[in-house]
Amino acid sequence: MENNKWLYFAKQADEANNNGIDDSVCLPAKNLVSISPTANNKVTLYFESVKRNKLVHADTVAMDSVLLTTVVGDAFEVANELIRFINGHPHGDGFIVIADDTVTTDDYSLADTTIAGVYAHGSITAVDTITIGSATYDAKMPSLGIGNAAMTAISATTLTVNKAYKGSIATNLAMIIPSAAAGKAGDWITVVYNSVVNNGQAHTYSGATDTNYALGSFIRVESGADDNDSTRPAVVDLAVGNDDVITLTGLTDGDGGIGTTLRFINTSGAANGWAVECIVRGQGKQSAASTAAFSAA
Repeated sequence: MENNKWLYFAKQADEANNNGIDDSVCLPAKNLVSISPTANNKVTLYFESVKRNKLVHADTVAMDSVLLTTVVGDAFEVANELIRFINGHPHGDGFIVIADDTVTTDDYSLADTTIAGVYAHGSITAVDTITIGSATYDAKMPSLGIGNAAMTAISATTLTVNKAYKGSIATNLAMIIPSAAAGKAGDWITVVYNSVVNNGQAHTYSGATDTNYALGSFIRVESGADDNDSTRPAVVDLAVGNDDVITLTGLTDGDGGIGTTLRFINTSGAANGWAVECIVRGQGKQSAASTAAFSAA
C-alpha cells in the first residue's frame, strides 16, 4: 500500500483544549495546492478540501487552508523550506509536523507537562487559523430516483440521506430532514409522489434543529392543464429567513397530485445547508389554488 505523507498543524497551546478540527488537523501532502503570502508576516497553505465529495460536483468545493504566522518578510524562505522539507522527508510513518503550537501536555499521571512548540522552519512562529470546509457547493439538484436501490415509501420519521423515496402515503405525515451539519456537502434526498395526497391531509418536511432551508430554495406550483376546466394558477414560493418547514396539503382538484417532487441537497455540510427544489402537481380538475408553502416552525 502507498505510504502517503501527512502534514500536521496544531494551534492550541494546551493539548487539553484540543477538541476540534479548527484546533488541530492532519492533511495529506498530496492535497497541497499552493503556498502564498497573505500579509508581510503571514503565509497561507491551501489544500483540496477534506470535505470534498468527489461523486458530486467535486470541482466546486473551496480550498481548506492553514494560515501560519511568520517572521516579517520571510514568505519565500518559509515556502522554499516547506517544499524541501516535505519532499525530502523520509517515508517512515509519513507523519510530518509543520507547525505545532502545543506547549502544555499531560504526562502519564495527567499532570501538566511543558514541552516546546515544533516548527518545520525557524521563521514559522505560530499557527494563526485552520479553516476546513468553509465554503459551499455550487450544486445541481440530484436526479430523482438515483441511488441504485428500490425507492422507499416516505413515513413520519427522519429521512435518510442519499436515498430516494416515493410518496405513496395518502394521509397526514410529518417528515424530518436530518441535520445538514451532521452530514456533508453533496448529500441528497429525493421524493417523488406516485399516488395522490387525500383531501385535507398534510405532508410536512421539517428541518432538524440546526437546519433552515437555504436561501434560493423554492416551491413551484404548475398551472392547471388546459382540459378539465382548470383555473389553477402557477405559483412560486421562495424560502426566506427562518423557513424550515414545507407543507403540502392534499386538496380535491388542487395540490397533492401524482408527480409532485422534492429534491434536497446539502450545500455546505453546515447548519442551514439544505437547499430544496419542490415541484407541486395538481390533481382532479385542478381548479383550486395551491396552498403549498414554506414557513417557520
